[in-house]
Parts: sequence; structure tokens; C-alpha cells
Amino acid sequence: MVDEVDLLKLVIEVDDELMQKGTEPFQRPLAAYTIIAQRLKPGSSPTLEYYPLFNAVNQIYKELYRPEDLYMPPMHIGAFMFRDVFFPLRIPVICGSPAINPVNFLTGVPDIPKTWLFNDQQTGLMFFDQVIDLMDFVYGLDDLEKRGELPAKTIEWWHLAKQQLEAAAATVLGSFNKYAVIQNCCISTELLLKGALLANGLDEDTLKNEKKGYGHKLENLVNRTSELLPSIDQATLLFVVQQLPNYVKSRYEAMQVSRLELGKFLMNTQFISGEILRQFSERNFRSDFARTPNDQGDITHRTFPQK
Repeated sequence: MVDEVDLLKLVIEVDDELMQKGTEPFQRPLAAYTIIAQRLKPGSSPTLEYYPLFNAVNQIYKELYRPEDLYMPPMHIGAFMFRDVFFPLRIPVICGSPAINPVNFLTGVPDIPKTWLFNDQQTGLMFFDQVIDLMDFVYGLDDLEKRGELPAKTIEWWHLAKQQLEAAAATVLGSFNKYAVIQNCCISTELLLKGALLANGLDEDTLKNEKKGYGHKLENLVNRTSELLPSIDQATLLFVVQQLPNYVKSRYEAMQVSRLELGKFLMNTQFISGEILRQFSERNFRSDFARTPNDQGDITHRTFPQK
């Protein structure tokens, strides 16, 4: 067994190599262990005899990195507004068919604010709506990407929409740059709708053409999407896009926007993400949660967005 000082140097050396290859931090302890085991005993395969080495490498990583750096990242990080503050809403990676408690998605939220949130049944139901929307979105997108039945550009635009949504959530949870949130929500909404239209036969040039009625015109995009996807909730989609500021105008004019308004922009866009993906995937987490006993009331019907 190599001594602790030499092993530390070796771990850092291998970690640099893995970083250059683009290996994620949470993947590197196991990858580094495998590489180091080969270097110490070429031609061998890591077996039980190397467990002490794995434990030593893993311990070094725990000392070099923060715990959150080494956790497997969630499928998505959104945000939920309670009153006028924002809680992180982490959609986890789920394998198999375990019991799911959406309240656990509110990571890092103290018990008292969490209890306060669910003491109001209406707010609790809004929370379930947001969880369902985001789960239908991210798991639906994952399913559709693996099936490979939709145009590659549709999947690309929906992934870009997901990035914009996560950027908006990161902003309200951190720096709170209101203009960034507005832009993120407008761009995400546009990409979600255009991705749906692209999947239904419209070409990319037409969708980008303002003169043909599309471009940044969100209401036109909703109406055309509803014609092609009649089961979509057109009324609610129109309601929420009409609340969003004008995309182009918001880039060049400072706007007086309250925290409550920003929270609604983000949560409305999270609703749009779920509503769009439900038209293409077989995901429907509302039916799954409706079969699970809960104290928040009847979650079989949508509570948010509120008209």
C-alpha cells in the first residue's frame, strides 16, 4: 500500500487528468480509484483486496472537495416561491419504483418554514403542481431523448429551455438579478413552444421568422401549438404567456418588477415545461401522486397557475 503522502499526490495527479477529460466531480472518486489501482498493480482488476485503497482514495476526495461536489446531481433544480421567498426544488434521480415524498425535494429548508408552507392547503397544492410539472418535464425529456423518435433539434431546444429554467432558479435562489430571470423565462418559453412546433412539422426558418407570425410572439406560438396539439391546456398557456413581459422590450428597458411577480414568471414557465412535455411523453406524475395518501388535499386537479 502506498503511503498517505504519495497517495495524496497520486490522487491529485489523476484528478487533474480526469478533470481535463470532463469527468464530473461526483464521478471522479471511483474513476480515480480504478486508475490508481491499475498503476499500482498493472494488469489487475479492482477486487475485494483493493477495498482499503478505495476507502483511502474516497477519504482523500472527501477532504479535497465539499460534500455537495461529490453528490450525484439531481435531474433538475427549480424553485418554489413561498410568500416572497424562494426555496430550492430539487428533482432527484430516481431508479426503480421507490416511494416518493415530494416534500423531501425541498432540500435545505428548515422544518419550521416547511411546516408553515404546508399549513396552508392552497400553498401545499401549488407546491405539488410545481413538483408534478418539473418531474413530467425532466423525466419526459429524458425518455424522449432515449427513444430518438423526435427531431434532434426539438430535443436540443428543450434542453436549452431546461438550462434557461435552471439559470432562472439559480438566480432567484442566489444573486436575484431580476432582469436575468425575465429573460430566462421568456427564452425558455419560446424554446419549449418552438420545440413542440418543430416536432409537428414546422421548419426552423419559419419558426424564427417574425414576419410569418412567430419569432418572439409567444401568443402566436401558443395558438399554433394548440392547433396541432388539441389536448394541450390552451387557455392556461395563453394566460401565463400574456403575463410575461415583452421579450425584446425587456432587454432594453429597466422594469419595476416585484419579487412576487418574478416568482410567478418562473413558476408559470415551470408549468409550461411540464404541459409541453406531457403532450409527447407518457409521463404523468399526477396520477402517481394521486394514488399516494397525503395531507395536502386533493391533488388530482390543478391549483396553479391561478387565473
